[in-house]
Amino acid sequence: MCKVFVEYTIDQENRLTYLYYMQKIIKQTGLELFEGTDQPGLFIEIWSDVNYTDYESMKIERLNPIKGSVWESFEDMILGGLSKLHIWHFSNPHTE
Repeated sequence: MCKVFVEYTIDQENRLTYLYYMQKIIKQTGLELFEGTDQPGLFIEIWSDVNYTDYESMKIERLNPIKGSVWESFEDMILGGLSKLHIWHFSNPHTE
C-alpha cells in the first residue's frame, strides 16, 4: 500500500476560498486533508493507493499545472507559490 503526501501553507487571506475549493476535490477524489493544529494554514493532503508511476504524473501536474487543470489556481493560494508545495511518495515496507 502506498500513500502520497502533499504539503504546503495557504495564505490566511485565501483560507476560506481554499477550503471551499478543496471540499469539491475531496468529494471527487476521496483524499484526506489535514490542517496543522499548532501551525494554522499548514495543510497536508493524503492520497491513498497511488502507485509510483501515477505519483510521478501527479507530481508533474501539481508542480506545473496546465491551463484548465483543477490545480491551476493553487499557485496564488500557496504562500510562496508552487515552489513551496512539497510532494512525497511512501510505501509500506512490510507489504512489498
